[in-house]
This record gives sequence, C-alpha cells and structure tokens, in this order.
Amino acid sequence: MRTRRKFSDEFKREAVRLATRPGMTATAVARDLGLERSVLRRWMLNAEEGRTDLTPGRPLKSD
Repeated sequence: MRTRRKFSDEFKREAVRLATRPGMTATAVARDLGLERSVLRRWMLNAEEGRTDLTPGRPLKSD
C-alpha cells in the first residue's frame, strides 16, 4: 500500500502559482513537481472557487 504524501501550504500555494502562469499547463507543472495532475487541479479549483487563501504565510483552508 502507498503512503499518503503530505504537502505544506506553501508548496501547494507555489504549485498553483506556477500552474496559473501564462504559457504553463497543470500537466507540465504536476509532472515537474512529481504530482498527479488531479491533485494539482483540485488545488487550483479550490483557489478559483475561493475556498483557499493563497496569501503567503496563511493557512490554505478557509473557514
């Protein structure tokens, strides 16, 4: 059985920032960071829907 990897809020924040840069794709960023594309897309959707706070130094999950 695989162990579940845990990522810091800062890592998630930076991954979303990279994936939303012009000319970048979620697939390429996920591959470069060793993530499944679906994981990165979930983080991106949470950010787009306002369910996360992308402000550096703050927890990702909003109340």
